[in-house]
Amino acid sequence: MNQLPESLRRVIDANPILENFVRGLPDLGTRLDGAEFSPEVKKIHDVFSIYGNGLYELLNDKIRNIPSKSLGGGSPMKTPIFPPAKRKLIETINLDDMSEYPMAAGDDESKKEIVEYLIKEGFKCNDRINEDNLIFTISTTHAFSIICQIIGRPYDVVLMTGPNYGLFTFVPERSNNLNIEILPLSENDNWYINPEKLDLRIREINDDLRKRYEGKLPYIPKVVAFLNENPHNPLGKVINAKNKEILEGIGNVCLKNGVFVIDDLIYRDLTYDRENLALPMGTYKEYFDNTISLFGLSKGYGLASIRAGMVVANPVIIRGIRNYIFQNMDSSPILQAKALTGAFNASDERYKEYDNYFNPIIEEYKYRLELLKTLVNGLDSIEDLTLRMRIESDIRKLINSDLNVEEVLEGIPNVGFVNGTMPESGFFALLDFTRLKNKASDKRVITDEVELLKYMYETEKIKLILGQSISYPNSKQLVGRVTTAIERDDLINHMGAMNKTLRKLR
Repeated sequence: MNQLPESLRRVIDANPILENFVRGLPDLGTRLDGAEFSPEVKKIHDVFSIYGNGLYELLNDKIRNIPSKSLGGGSPMKTPIFPPAKRKLIETINLDDMSEYPMAAGDDESKKEIVEYLIKEGFKCNDRINEDNLIFTISTTHAFSIICQIIGRPYDVVLMTGPNYGLFTFVPERSNNLNIEILPLSENDNWYINPEKLDLRIREINDDLRKRYEGKLPYIPKVVAFLNENPHNPLGKVINAKNKEILEGIGNVCLKNGVFVIDDLIYRDLTYDRENLALPMGTYKEYFDNTISLFGLSKGYGLASIRAGMVVANPVIIRGIRNYIFQNMDSSPILQAKALTGAFNASDERYKEYDNYFNPIIEEYKYRLELLKTLVNGLDSIEDLTLRMRIESDIRKLINSDLNVEEVLEGIPNVGFVNGTMPESGFFALLDFTRLKNKASDKRVITDEVELLKYMYETEKIKLILGQSISYPNSKQLVGRVTTAIERDDLINHMGAMNKTLRKLR
């Protein structure tokens, strides 16, 4: 083996993880202060490390050459690009005029168009919303990372729900040594945020921070932000005009406690009730300055790969993001801005195309959810006879020959949906595997979620996201998050393989 030059050896000495190639997920990172992640994030880290890399150690001759059956991905269903966004991209490229750097604040003409959309959607602030209230970023994850550096100091807390989007929990801790704390959601609240419990949790955390840091730092850390995912990821719960008192309660609690609401609206366009989309916090004038709204194209516009995000907030926050972008990358790509302008503008044409584009997408997501219900609970669980016949026809037509179609149509024994979590938006569902606890194969006993995942991978190469990866609040349950965004035949055959292998447990 060639001797590495001193320059590379020095890099490896400082970053030992770079010495060896890793097949799965890249490194999840560390805190800037060198400390361990907070306890909740450490749990998520450990399980994601198994999901992303550890499973490859279980490859055996039986499964080595069969395709992976991933039910854990976060990509949306394959769809064409939203036509107005596509036209904007093509129009920009065809101008053949991209030789100048854009401004760090973003393209003014694009922002003017989006401002009209925001006004039409009901966003309100003390003055008329204008271009100073928004800025473009490279995805909502990029936006969230920058925001955490602007609004917080080390050891301040960003509060998230449990369940949550697990990979978001790393962002505040990696970017600014913030800490993550969890607000557990409950079946008793139908898995919606309870504002009274939110208020209590904020006060509990602040009291603990005061006791821990008073006199030790020149400031006392506090809860600085609550991440409000609406629709929720992964539960798919929607706060809209029908239950707006929940949103108002969240807004009041956070305003009273000096806590920003980071309103993540990335799944808004995938709300199943098309007449009652998720209600943005920024549509309330009294909450606007305390709200940081996130928009993006990753989930509903056929443009996940372009990584386009947008922040709507008070100009103080926008100026902070502008400075960060200028200092770290000069400016954001113009194509992201143009794609966002095509997706979010106030023209009648856009709204007409929006309905024509999203209505069939939502119908397909709803159908795939019914298909998943069948694959888990059995064909008899579908009450609508026409729908039942359609699903049975699909399963019989698309199922692999090595699977027992009659067993697949019966559903998966000892598996069900987590009570009360049937989604109202998006493409995730939570499955409850708790009744499999202590069942065994020849080589493995299902004592926890990790053992369940390892068993399914080493027998059928099945991957899904575990409850621990998303801060599921009840550690006694065995929970997995699955996606319905994969193709119908993959959904049928991946779940069919799960059915097949779980039936072997005794």
